[in-house]
Amino acid sequence: MQRSQTIPSQPASERESIVREIRRLPWFHQIDFGDGVLTPGRIKASKIRRMSKMIFDGLDLQGKTLLDVGCWDGAYSIEAARRGATVTATDHYVWDEAPARRQAFDLAVDRLAPTVRAIDIPVEELSVERVGRFDVVLFLGVFYHLRHPFAGLERVARLAATTLVVETRMTMRHSRAPLMQFHPGKTLEHDPTNWWTPNRCCVEEMLHELGFRTIRFTQPDWRWRRGMFHAQR
Repeated sequence: MQRSQTIPSQPASERESIVREIRRLPWFHQIDFGDGVLTPGRIKASKIRRMSKMIFDGLDLQGKTLLDVGCWDGAYSIEAARRGATVTATDHYVWDEAPARRQAFDLAVDRLAPTVRAIDIPVEELSVERVGRFDVVLFLGVFYHLRHPFAGLERVARLAATTLVVETRMTMRHSRAPLMQFHPGKTLEHDPTNWWTPNRCCVEEMLHELGFRTIRFTQPDWRWRRGMFHAQR
């Protein structure tokens, strides 16, 4: 069950200081710092709240360990910590490309979820030896950015003792065969890091191959461009 949390009011001078820090940093997630302080961000706070319900409702995180792979600003890491999880957050490409993005993450977790542990590591180097195993692993918005997606998913799956949550861009939703489409260059949304889009059957079959017995599919995007999979051992 989610614990209610009220972010305490800050003295005016401290609030102004936080606002100045926020304004100098790039933000992907729109994060609520309380006192009416909201970061700019491409992913709006309303969507983060909606996605958080899809990701976490039905998962009892109290006392559980959770790994957030590809956390960016850390919005879902913060939410998981609020729900009682011991959270480790990882990223590399986002933080390495623009170090100020790591500063945005640090500011958000320092203020809102200081127990979150951060590790700068690419997906290709994730292993139990490097980061450990976790009750729950989040793999949100990363799969389709991988040049070798099944190998990356296999690495992440090894870290999930019980639950793996995968969210990804998708394609070919009407096909019942397991298919994945390759997007060379900038052919998908003019983004050279968008490599592959699977269909639902493809993701489910890969997760079964990796040892997950039950898979729950939900559709976070009304245009059917994205899918979310809760996979259980």
